[in-house]
Amino acid sequence: MKNTSYVSETSEFLKTFIDNPEMHEKQMKLRNTWWDKEPVDLDEQKSYEEAGVKQDPYVYFTYHNKK
Repeated sequence: MKNTSYVSETSEFLKTFIDNPEMHEKQMKLRNTWWDKEPVDLDEQKSYEEAGVKQDPYVYFTYHNKK
């Protein structure tokens, strides 16, 4: 016979965490900060990339041209 009344500590924590309305509001606010953005203008993004300074492949060491 299965013990159906057992609830793990993790499940219990997640249920109380998810059911907390304050946490839900905080989660939505933080989600809006990182994910809900306006679409990127591809032409503007391309001009930013073209304006950038090229970086050496290995940034921790500078190669000196021997001439």
